[in-house]
Amino acid sequence: MISIGIVYNLAFAILTILAFFLSLIAVLAYHRSRERKLAIVSAAFILFFIKGLLLTYSLFTIPKESWSLFWIPVAILDCVILLLFYISVIKG
Repeated sequence: MISIGIVYNLAFAILTILAFFLSLIAVLAYHRSRERKLAIVSAAFILFFIKGLLLTYSLFTIPKESWSLFWIPVAILDCVILLLFYISVIKG
């Protein structure tokens, strides 16, 4: 049977890799077009990549008992990412 730790590691690794490539594509698109919307989307994907790095790092350094405290900054980061996407789509 597969342990939940392996599933977490794999999920966060996939999340981080996907966020990295989406960040790279968004930054390249911004450099090509210089549109404000793409700059905001790039920032959102970069934050999503940073979030993936933090989650991956937390798996190896933060004790399982302390994860409840770790999720508050992650939730705030998610709100910032969602706001950036909202700004790029609606206001940008």
